[in-house]
Amino acid sequence: MFNRALACISLFGVLQNLIYGVEPQSSEHSHEHAFLGEYATNVLNMKPAELEDMLYWLVEQRIDHNGDMKINLDELKHWMQHVYYHDLEHSIMHAFFECNKKKDHDITFKEYRGCLARKPDTPTPTEKSENRLVARWRLADQDGDNKLSLTEFGAFYAPDEVHNQHMHGLLVDEYIDDRDSDGDNYLTFREYTSQSVDEKDLNSGEDWELSLNERFTKIDEDKDGKLSHPEIEHYLFPPLHDHDPADEEATHIMEETDDDKDGLISHYEMMKHLRVFVGSQVLQQGKLLMRSRDEL
Repeated sequence: MFNRALACISLFGVLQNLIYGVEPQSSEHSHEHAFLGEYATNVLNMKPAELEDMLYWLVEQRIDHNGDMKINLDELKHWMQHVYYHDLEHSIMHAFFECNKKKDHDITFKEYRGCLARKPDTPTPTEKSENRLVARWRLADQDGDNKLSLTEFGAFYAPDEVHNQHMHGLLVDEYIDDRDSDGDNYLTFREYTSQSVDEKDLNSGEDWELSLNERFTKIDEDKDGKLSHPEIEHYLFPPLHDHDPADEEATHIMEETDDDKDGLISHYEMMKHLRVFVGSQVLQQGKLLMRSRDEL
C-alpha cells in the first residue's frame, strides 16, 4: 500500500517512496506527531508542565468547538483533516521551492532532476526508475508545457493522494509491473504474494499466507482467481467516502484513548495517553518519563 502518513514527509523520503520503490515507513511511525501537526516541532524540549499547558491550549483554542473542554469524534476528525492537509500542502510547497531555484511559478524537469541528484543519499537511478520518473512527470503535466506548476507538482509529489485520481492508474500499472511475472497484466495469488511478505507479517506470529489469501479473495471482486487492474485500483485507492486517512487517524486516536467509552476524550485521558498525542520520541527525552500514570 502506498504511504499516506499524516506526519510531514521530507522531500527525500517522498522521492524514495514514489520513485525508487523504497518501502514506506511503518504504520507505527506514521502515527508519530499526527495529532500535533504543525505544533510537533515545538514539543521536543518541553518540560511536562509546558507540554500539558500546550495541549490544554490546543484543545481550547483549536479543537474544542462546543466549549466543554473535551474532544468528541467530530471535533477530532475536523482537526485531523486540518493536520493532514496542512502538512501535505506544506510538504509540497517546501519541495517545490527547494527545487525551483528561479523562484517562479513552475519547475522544469531539468531543475527537478538536478535537485534530486544533489541529495547525498539519493540511490543511483536505474533505467526502470528513470522511466517511471519521466512517466509520472508527463502525466502530472496536464497542460503539456513540459513544466509543472505548483498544482501539477502536487500531483507528481503525492500521486496517491485521493484528489489526484488521474495519477492512480499509473501507480497501479507500476504495482502490477513489479509482480506480474508472466506479463498478462493480471496478478495470480502467487504473483500477488511475491512481494507481500514483510517484517510485520513475519513478526506477527500469524499464518501470513492465510492472511494474504483472505486479502487476495477480498480484492478479487469477480472471484476469477486473479486480480485485474480495476480491482487493484479499487483496493489501493478506495473512494473517499470509503477511506479517508484523516478520519481513520481520528478514529484510531479515539479508540486508543477514550477509556470510559463515553465518546469524549477528557484532559485526564489525554495526559494518560501522552504517547498517542505527542509520539514516543517526546517521551523518550526523559523528563516526561518521570511522570507516571499514578501521578495523573
